[in-house]
Amino acid sequence: MNLPPNAELSLYQLTQGIASPPPTLMVSSTTFKALIGAIVDFLIERNISATLWVKLPATGRWLAEIEQYCQQGQPEQIYLCSIPRETTLTSSQSSPAIAPTSPVVPIILEASSQLKKEFFLVVLSPQFCSLLLAQRQPGQASGKGISPQSPRLNIVYSFDPMAIARVLAGIKQAITITDSTPEALIADTLISCSLPTTPDTTLLTNLFLKQIQHSEAVQSAKTEAAIETLTKSLTFNKELLTNLTRELGLYLTNMKTALRLLDSTQSKKEQHKRYLQLLQQQCDRQSSLLTGLLELEQFDRPIDEPDSPLKLEDLIPGIVSIYQPIAEEKGIMLGYTVPAGLPPVSCPGNWLRQILLNLLNNSLKFTPASGRVYVQVNLNNDMVELTVSDTGVGIDSSDLPKIFNSFYRGRNATSPAIQGAGLGLTIVQHLLDRCGGSISFTSKPGKGSTFKVMLPTSLA
Repeated sequence: MNLPPNAELSLYQLTQGIASPPPTLMVSSTTFKALIGAIVDFLIERNISATLWVKLPATGRWLAEIEQYCQQGQPEQIYLCSIPRETTLTSSQSSPAIAPTSPVVPIILEASSQLKKEFFLVVLSPQFCSLLLAQRQPGQASGKGISPQSPRLNIVYSFDPMAIARVLAGIKQAITITDSTPEALIADTLISCSLPTTPDTTLLTNLFLKQIQHSEAVQSAKTEAAIETLTKSLTFNKELLTNLTRELGLYLTNMKTALRLLDSTQSKKEQHKRYLQLLQQQCDRQSSLLTGLLELEQFDRPIDEPDSPLKLEDLIPGIVSIYQPIAEEKGIMLGYTVPAGLPPVSCPGNWLRQILLNLLNNSLKFTPASGRVYVQVNLNNDMVELTVSDTGVGIDSSDLPKIFNSFYRGRNATSPAIQGAGLGLTIVQHLLDRCGGSISFTSKPGKGSTFKVMLPTSLA
């Protein structure tokens, strides 16, 4: 069997090179994951003892179904494949649920440029065999209406032993020999049993029904999530309108008061100057308010064409450099740490930029000279953790429950020198809610604040 050199090896292309290639289909990563779940549930329900060859993303709970098969099914062997610079998918690293004594065997594959973009689940047993293979298309437009959380994949779904054998031959060629590589995989074919030449129609019917059940469950979850999102959006808009009305009323009252006092013939020159400053402050705050409202309106628009998966290591250095001159002018040390190789996050690029811009702007605004503002990124289980910490004035305990409220300005933010309409953190929380992330914080008056953002990872 003639195969391409490892640097160009693509399992997806191998399936298209046989005499009768299996059909291909473009689906979302959500659908791909649902198909994996349906196959595993089917193996467990039918008590099928099988050998699995698996390569899946190392984040986002993609290995949950494989863990389920280890715990509830009858696996003969599970070869868990990974590529250098990915998170090594060993039993101890993937999840505590996969015990060291489980049938999981980690396999390292050579770093083919094509194989890096491919994921697969191969099932081998005398009763049933199947191939589910996906290839990510970087930079490919996903089409309108597709959320950034569900990038599109070309998939091959086949029960043909010839297609399966060709893919396994490609996998064998890509195996990097290590001390832990089983000798049988080096010497023999990767197919350890006789595969059924003709699919069992009864089994396929049951698998088809299982996939329908999974599709219904996914659709139901999406509907519930959409209802929850709509409810949150309506509540947010109602609260925003209420707070906006109150805020504008306060601005107008202050401006009318200042104008009335300016018109007084009894006011002195110093008082005139103070009243003019009050008018200027109210005008500046209204300008900040309008800017914040325009940002909210912009980010509330539907995303027609989602960005390609975004890595924080590519984004953060540029954003930090924007604020370096401001930090230097104030005498603040501004820095960051972003390890290489983190998975991309599932959040539109313009949203993520605004989240980081608002958090950095807040930290610099409330940090005095000789202070420190620092951005740090880590992988925390299945999420990317973004932390912005400062040594600023901190947040008063009475303000803590209200800091994400629209137009709320805490006691430390009421100084005329500190500009803003109190919408920065509101925008951050709103955008994180929409992309499936979250934000938490700790703060001590006089010591500083730390904001921790958790971002879902995307299919890498």
